[in-house]
Amino acid sequence: MSLVIRQATPADGAAVAQLNHLFNGVPADAQGVAARIERCTATERVFLAEVDGLAVGFLSLWLFPIVCYPEPYAEVSELYVCEGYRQMGVGTALMREAIEVARVEGAAELKVNTGFRNTAAQRLYTALGFENLCLHLWTRLGGDMEESTEE
Repeated sequence: MSLVIRQATPADGAAVAQLNHLFNGVPADAQGVAARIERCTATERVFLAEVDGLAVGFLSLWLFPIVCYPEPYAEVSELYVCEGYRQMGVGTALMREAIEVARVEGAAELKVNTGFRNTAAQRLYTALGFENLCLHLWTRLGGDMEESTEE
């Protein structure tokens, strides 16, 4: 097995679109993803894992300057490996690449979010030295939003 981790380019739009669809269920056309890869290069880097030339996983690293701290903010927002390639070191290799890029770019820490039930990912992150930091909350924007009754 020949594993290569590399930064995605707009030419990889179809591969990233397919992998993201498998992971998040978000349908996207290759041209749209390619345009977003190009547009987001200053704040987000996407890395592809290829086994014998086939794209089998991806990682999205947010890395950008912020006002409140001198170091850039770094977060892994997406990590996906195709089912047939799990437990083969692909996810670990993608994470090690993200850790190294964040470190070289001057980030003091790297954050990652995962689902409460995603115990396989939690084991990976823990093995790489990550610790449980906080509860991460979210809401969808747009549409009807209920008003809070709490003051």
